[in-house]
Amino acid sequence: MEVNNILIVGGGLVGQTLADRLSRDGHDVTLVERDPDKVRELSDILDVQLVEGNGSTAPVLREAGVEKASLVVAATESDECNALVGFLAGQVFNTPRVVVRVRDSGHEEAFSLVDADRGAEQVCVNPDSAAVDRIASLLEVPGAVDVMQFLDGGVLVAGFRIGQSSDFAGLRVSDMKLLFAAAPTLAAAIQRDGAWIVPGGKEEIRVNDLVYFAIARHELRDVLSLVGVEPEKHGRIMVAGASSIGMALARRLEARDERVVLLEDDPTAARRAAEKLNHVLVIRGRETNQSLLEDEEIENVSTFVAVTEDHESNLVAGLLAKRLGAGRSIVLIDNPGMVSMVGDIGIDAIISPRLLTIGLTLQHIRGGGVRSGAALLGDEVEIMEVEAERGSRLASGTLMQVGLPQGVLVAALQSGDELRVPDGNDQVQPGDRVLIVVMTDLVGKLTEYLEP
Repeated sequence: MEVNNILIVGGGLVGQTLADRLSRDGHDVTLVERDPDKVRELSDILDVQLVEGNGSTAPVLREAGVEKASLVVAATESDECNALVGFLAGQVFNTPRVVVRVRDSGHEEAFSLVDADRGAEQVCVNPDSAAVDRIASLLEVPGAVDVMQFLDGGVLVAGFRIGQSSDFAGLRVSDMKLLFAAAPTLAAAIQRDGAWIVPGGKEEIRVNDLVYFAIARHELRDVLSLVGVEPEKHGRIMVAGASSIGMALARRLEARDERVVLLEDDPTAARRAAEKLNHVLVIRGRETNQSLLEDEEIENVSTFVAVTEDHESNLVAGLLAKRLGAGRSIVLIDNPGMVSMVGDIGIDAIISPRLLTIGLTLQHIRGGGVRSGAALLGDEVEIMEVEAERGSRLASGTLMQVGLPQGVLVAALQSGDELRVPDGNDQVQPGDRVLIVVMTDLVGKLTEYLEP
């Protein structure tokens, strides 16, 4: 595996998680953080080089080794700071690859206009856009706690809690080939009693397991039936919060001709939302106001989505909406520790923009033909879509001969127009697109199979 010199600016949750992950992958990582107390805290938990200082200044970047870095990641809480770090790295210090985290679409556009003639690969990662995409995907799959799309949308990876009535309860993973003989559909990962499993064929699916299925899109209805998902309540979608995420989601749903109600407590924000949205009913009021929810017939709402800037309020509103009869509740809570509690606290799905940012950043960092990737709930298992490269171990023989490590599973293989679940006798050809499930601590090992 090629070892990269990676410089990360910003020691918040995103920065420290990326630093820890990439150092465990075997890369040389330097993390810049301006808060001295945070630097001391991180020195006890991270095995990376730490530099104290303002990473948006040239002297601190030089001290951190920007001139020898193959990749710079700007992950502070400030869009302006991140954009400046990206500009300095790409345009002044000629860093080959730069990844910048921004939330404001105006900043994203401005950064994309920066002259990149010097050859730097510059990427913006927008957590708000990622959150809207994830919520939109969840709305397509009733009963799912988490949904991702791969292989141009041909395969969905969706997580479901297995109940007593599910036809999958007691089924071995290998038996799924009998149910979906001609389609790439299988159990790709299982969370059981807080531990994660990338299952082999003999693994049995049990009641209360959280199972992620890789599902051919045209098989989704059959999978939902076997999972035992209740028929979805048809009704309006209620979005709480005219935040950037709430507005972008309302626009997307409006374009899909969904019936949408937007709640916003701030009168100025509510008025602005009403002016910008054509077919969305905007109501001024607080999302935790029980009388308001009842007046708006919350029991007839198919999905309640809370995306205000107050994440504690989102949680309370989501729980209240469910108690009052909403069919489904999706909430924005940027506390990764709570993400793994989904289903246990009465919420159907939790969105964490920070975790989404980490997943998006990693897909731009990792080589080996990685086209996209995402972390499952709990951040201990990853899904990667890769394009097999000529000369890589992955394309050197049959999957049985290649001998991927335990904890790595090839969930789907797309060769030309053919999409299937491969077995040990299949061989990946250069140019094929492969969907791989991998335990996070094995990503560094997997990279050795992906790179030429």
